[in-house]
Amino acid sequence: MARLVGVTLLIPYFSSTFVPNVVKVFIVVFLSYLILPTVNQVFPIDGNVLMIVYHILINFILGVTIGIMIQLVFYAIQFAGEFMGIQMGFALANVLDPNLNEQVSLISQLSFLFASVTFFLLKGHILMYELIISSFEKVPVLFNLDGGSYIIFAQKLGDILVIGLQFAMPITAFMIFIKVALGIISRLIPQMNVFMVGLPLNILVGFLIIMVVIVTWEEEISQIFLEMYYWVKKSMILLSQ
Repeated sequence: MARLVGVTLLIPYFSSTFVPNVVKVFIVVFLSYLILPTVNQVFPIDGNVLMIVYHILINFILGVTIGIMIQLVFYAIQFAGEFMGIQMGFALANVLDPNLNEQVSLISQLSFLFASVTFFLLKGHILMYELIISSFEKVPVLFNLDGGSYIIFAQKLGDILVIGLQFAMPITAFMIFIKVALGIISRLIPQMNVFMVGLPLNILVGFLIIMVVIVTWEEEISQIFLEMYYWVKKSMILLSQ
C-alpha cells in the first residue's frame, strides 16, 4: 500500500485534483488487495517496529520515483508549451492550471491537454498500473534501497529540457526568422511601428506552425512515453540491493 500511495501521488492525471481523494483511496486499497496474494515475503508480527517503518518508507520512495519518471513526459510537454508561449508573446497570458494549482501559459495548458488525450488513447493509465504491479516482481516488498542508483534516475530528469526543446524547436526557429525580418524592415522603413506589427504577426505565425506540427505530436508523445515506460521497467531493479 505504501508503494501504491507513492505512485498515486505523482502519476499523470490520477495525482491531480480532478480525481477525488475518495477515488484515490479506493484505487490504492483495491489494488493493494489484488496484489497481496502475489507477495511471497512476510515480516514477523513481533519484529522491530523501526524496521517496519523503514520498509514502509523505502516502498513509498520507490513509488514516488516511479510516478516522477512517468510524469517526466508531461513535464517536458508543458515546458515546451511554456517556451513556445513566450516566443509567441503569451508570456503574461496565463490561466490557472487546476492540475498544478498554479498559473501557466495558454500554450502550456494546450500542450498538457493534448498530451493527456494522447496518454489515454495510448491506454497509458493501464500501462502505468501494469508497471506498478510488475514492480513487485522485480523489486520485492522487503528490500534495501540503493541510494547510489538514484544518480541514474536524477540524470534522466535532464531529459525534460531536451524533450521540451525538441517540441519547441520549430516555433523557435520560425520566430527567430520573423524577428530578423522585422529588424530588417524597421531599418528599411523607419516609419513603420514594428512593435504593433510584430506582436500579432508572432501570434498568427505561431498558431499556424502549431497547427502544422501538432499532427506529428501524437506519434512523438506516444514514442517518448513508451520509451520512458520500458526504461523505468528495466531500471527499477537498480534501486534495490
